[in-house]
Amino acid sequence: MDELENTAPDAHKTRLDEYVTDFLAGRTGAPKTLKRYGQLAEHIKKSWPSGAQKALRNVHLSQCTRWLSQWNGKVATYNHARQWLMAFFDYAVANGKIQKSPLEKGNVKAMRRPKVIRNAPSPEEFEKILAEIRAQRFTNHADDTGNVVEFMGRAGVGQAEANGLRWQDIDFNGGALKLFRVKTKTAYQIQIFPKLRPLLDGLQLANPDAAPTDRVFNVDGPKKGLAAACKRLKLPNYSPRSLRRMFIIEALKRQVPVKTISRWQGHQDGGVLILKTYSETIDQGVKQAAAVCLLKIADDQGNEPSQTALTNLLSLGGSTTPPRFNGRKVDMLSRRVLVWLHGKEEESIG
Repeated sequence: MDELENTAPDAHKTRLDEYVTDFLAGRTGAPKTLKRYGQLAEHIKKSWPSGAQKALRNVHLSQCTRWLSQWNGKVATYNHARQWLMAFFDYAVANGKIQKSPLEKGNVKAMRRPKVIRNAPSPEEFEKILAEIRAQRFTNHADDTGNVVEFMGRAGVGQAEANGLRWQDIDFNGGALKLFRVKTKTAYQIQIFPKLRPLLDGLQLANPDAAPTDRVFNVDGPKKGLAAACKRLKLPNYSPRSLRRMFIIEALKRQVPVKTISRWQGHQDGGVLILKTYSETIDQGVKQAAAVCLLKIADDQGNEPSQTALTNLLSLGGSTTPPRFNGRKVDMLSRRVLVWLHGKEEESIG
């Protein structure tokens, strides 16, 4: 009886294709997200198994899985479509068009992304690449390409940030660079690192008449020059993005606080993305201690963390022995890792 009371009067004649349009009209988000929503809605109307003109209440799980199967192997698109469908059917349930969603979270699992191998040159390879690029005397932009490659590797920035750098963005006296992260549309600042200073000083001497708004680098990107140098040296085909990875990996190996590295990258998440993306770089013992610290930090109310969360985080370090919490004991390695993660001591760990 309760189910009937929660059902809309027109539920029996609501069609799938019509309600997709209704659902789409109420969506909000970034233009790119809304565009994807619209594309998925059109896919439903054109390719839903046995047609989208059917009654919404007659949609079954098997039809959902058949429709999703067109993106098998395309992880991101499949997961977006799955999420969209779940939101759509939840919307229909909330509005009394159907009593239960045919596609619940446990019915169809999200696809897992394949592990990505992120190549990055070693510091020794980086120096060889630089020397190889600058040694090409039969091209008129060898030095320009070498300069931008050196800047990207020593500053830990991407191609877009290097392209956008103007002389007015360099504070030689204060030892700072102003950068703009195009990907996240975020302005941020980094220091002029010791290994970066000779390059910038040399460029300033070579360009005494440069206007403040002039670009520092005269090439739009080093992709071709970098690829050619790697080929001649018989090295992996490193891309411009590999130079940023090299910088981050070396900083992690030197135990620079993750929060600091994150700030150098113009990130706003305090280091979460760095930890997720470069977890393979972090020493196993450090990972285990990091798990202890992260759980302790999250345990603000003095509650014992769940066994599931504990197991998942400790698996980073390959340990199956739960640590002790709630002020009982946290080892010194954990304290050291907390300093590494956040750049300061936490009095709550002791």
